[in-house]
Amino acid sequence: MARRATPEVNAGSMADIAFLLLIFFLVTTTIEKDKGIARQLPPDEPPTDEQVVIKQKNLFIVNVNKSDQLLVEEELMDVKDLRQAASSLA
Repeated sequence: MARRATPEVNAGSMADIAFLLLIFFLVTTTIEKDKGIARQLPPDEPPTDEQVVIKQKNLFIVNVNKSDQLLVEEELMDVKDLRQAASSLA
């Protein structure tokens, strides 16, 4: 029995069709844009000329320098002592 020659499939035209389908789907699909959280900010309040009164006993001034040293009420202090100093003023 003689063997038949198997017919070859033209792969060049299949690649063209696949490429055209890829372009078609890329062009026709819609990509949804990310939306942010819908928030409505309160309206700006008009500036007032009232002076806000801040009681000096409610202020606790702490300054920090680039070396992470604390200057609390014009005195050097460690971080571990800051909580106790703040609670003693209240």
